Amino acid sequence: MKFIRVLRHYFLPHESNNQKAKILHPDSLFVMAIGLVGFQLILSLAGNSFPKVLGYAANISPEEVIRLTNVKRAENGLAPLAQNSTLSQAALAKGNDMLSKGYWAHFAPDGTSPWTFFLNFGYKYKYAGENLARDFSDASSAVNAWMNSPTHRENILNANYQDIGIGVVEGNLLGADTTIIVQFFGAQLAGNVSNVPEAKAKAPTTTSVPKPAPQVVSTPSPSPTPVVTPSPTPTPQQPITDSGSSVAFVSPFTSTKGISLLVTGLLIMILSIDLIVVKRNRIVRIGGKNIAHIAFLGMILAVILILKAGQII
Repeated sequence: MKFIRVLRHYFLPHESNNQKAKILHPDSLFVMAIGLVGFQLILSLAGNSFPKVLGYAANISPEEVIRLTNVKRAENGLAPLAQNSTLSQAALAKGNDMLSKGYWAHFAPDGTSPWTFFLNFGYKYKYAGENLARDFSDASSAVNAWMNSPTHRENILNANYQDIGIGVVEGNLLGADTTIIVQFFGAQLAGNVSNVPEAKAKAPTTTSVPKPAPQVVSTPSPSPTPVVTPSPTPTPQQPITDSGSSVAFVSPFTSTKGISLLVTGLLIMILSIDLIVVKRNRIVRIGGKNIAHIAFLGMILAVILILKAGQII
């Protein structure tokens, strides 16, 4: 019986709580807010102390990223890109470079540009481009995120590009396990033959996704400064992974989203019950706009549901 009285006190209007659920009192809401902030702080500290427990890990195939990219190009009337193994090696090296130097950007802290990796692996480009993604659980989510970004979409739908290379690496970046996707685009200078055989990607079958308006953006070629290509072909780098960290037990994003959904849903439910009980019992209350509060929390709930993990640059 005591347990039932406690539940009634915290979740239902009653004489014990001045006809307003205790959890809706300012002091209770303050404690909940402090709890949410504390939870975020714990996640942040735990991510630095236990990087193998908190983070993102996924099984993303480079071939699937290329296939989906070519699907998007086909939907817009563009020729498919050919998978170039030299570009794939360069993309893999770029991903490993970000993990080893601890940065998430197109340019390294020491000024190394993406195009350096093209040239280091013997790919003399006329046009070149790069898309980056991290913390996605599957290839489809990453490609869709790129397509929803105007600048990344320009790269995918650029008619000047002929080749594509994908590097997928897993490792610890800035204190948390993550999966990074490096997408390199290029078109070689006339007469330039790659040191590594190329494998042509099959033209994908177009899907029934609604067809966006065609958009062809001319991307200026990078600075044509003469660069001496090293004679030996660099050995392909392997992803920097740790056997114990290939699977993350807890995703910070998923944890935060789950707690936020729980708290927001709980408040909406309690406010709704409070509104019904007050009307049914004809309780006179000064202040307390339950309908407005429910509408506001409903908008927050919708935003939380829409949010998805993943970053692109």
